[in-house]
Formats: sequence, structure tokens, C-alpha cells
Amino acid sequence: MTLLYMKYYTYICPHYTYPLNRFVMKLKLILASVMLIGLTFSGCEKIKSLLDVHFNTHYTVDMNLSVPVPGSVGNVASTFQGSATINPKDNAEVAKYGKLIKGFDISSATGTFKNVSKAMTLVSAELSITSGNQTASWQFSNLSITNGTHITFDNSNGQWDKVNAILGSLEPFTVTLSGETDKDGVSFTMTLAIDATVTANPLGSK
Repeated sequence: MTLLYMKYYTYICPHYTYPLNRFVMKLKLILASVMLIGLTFSGCEKIKSLLDVHFNTHYTVDMNLSVPVPGSVGNVASTFQGSATINPKDNAEVAKYGKLIKGFDISSATGTFKNVSKAMTLVSAELSITSGNQTASWQFSNLSITNGTHITFDNSNGQWDKVNAILGSLEPFTVTLSGETDKDGVSFTMTLAIDATVTANPLGSK
């Protein structure tokens, strides 16, 4: 019955059939255009990613620290604090690609103690990496320190993600080590080393 009605309607009102067909055709063209744009964009992104350049970076910085001898006999435990600055652009490849860098991906962050004037214990300590309102920090305690003592700064609390963002800003940032020792009159150096893989693209970071 419906089919007969449609045939009858088309026959009686043929001037309605053409506008309807034209509307359907336009709708198909619009849908095809949207799909083509989506496929083109996706294809361009895939092609662009083929041009990604990857290279490794290695940053190191020394923090020289000392715990003075107290002026009077009292609590032996003494505090210390020292800072240093790292500039991501000090790496030649990073400086070369600059704003074409898409991101950093840290693979390791470690600290090595050297020039330790006498064996000691870090009762408590904190390493922080800061740039603007972004900060990544690690706390550790009861760590025996001699020349060559090694410590790993892991990603247990998402610290690497923050440092990746800090490095990605390409701006100089501050590294600070502070804490308390079980001895006074001691000096030492801690070398922070950060290794990361950088991804850049000649067509831009976006």
C-alpha cells in the first residue's frame, strides 16, 4: 500500500520529487566532504609524524654543599642547602631545534656524591627541580654518604612528568638540594644527571 502511495504521490506531485532528490544529493556531498577532511587531516598527521627526529640529551650540574662547625656545643645535627641552574638550551641539538621540539621523555635521573670531606649520614634531605610554578621533588632519609654514593630519583610520584614539562619550556630552571646531616664541619658535592630523549619535527611542534 505504501509503495503504491509513493508511486501515486510521485506521479501526482512530480515537482516535489526533484527538490527531494537534490536535498539528498547535497546531504551526501556534505557527508563525503566531512569524511574526506577527516581522512586528510588524519593522513597529514601520520605523514608529519614520519618526519619526527629523536635524539638523546644528557644534563649534569654540580651542587657544592657544606655544613659549618657550630659556634657552640649543642645539637650535632646540622643543615645545608645549595642550588644550581640548568639551561635546556645548553644542549646544542636542543638549541638547534628550539620551538620545533615536541617534547622530552626522561629515561633516568641520578645523583652522585663526591668530594665528601668525611663519611656522614643524611638524616633527611630533599631534591627539588623548580621552574615558575612547576616543581618536582624527592625526599630521602638515613642515607650513608661517602665518595661515590649513588642515588636514583625515580618517577614514583610522577616527578618525571613534571620535569619533562619543565625541560619542554626550554627555560633555565633551578635545582636545589637541602637537608640535615648527622655531622658538622663537612663539605661535599652532589652531581645531578638527567638523561632524556627529545622528539622534534621540522614542520613544527603542533
